Amino acid sequence: MIEHTSETNNAGQDWARERLRNFLDDHHSLPIYRFALIAGVSRITIANFLDGKEVMRGTLIKIAKAMNISIDKLTKPISEQEYIELRQEEKQ
Repeated sequence: MIEHTSETNNAGQDWARERLRNFLDDHHSLPIYRFALIAGVSRITIANFLDGKEVMRGTLIKIAKAMNISIDKLTKPISEQEYIELRQEEKQ
């Protein structure tokens, strides 16, 4: 059971990494160090996280808050509806 929890956590952090990468790509004027300041974590923590290192749940909560989304949304894959909405925003 512990392995299953770990696998689920790893998958959630992978989705969180992808969401954060997409967020930073969409906000060109927001480099990693500025995002880290907003989130209240070090830029090294953000950089390490994006490079594949695990972070604690508290850090994920701070990242989600800085992105203005819930922790649950951060750790889940993007839905088809979200994808459609993002594409519509890009066109505007």
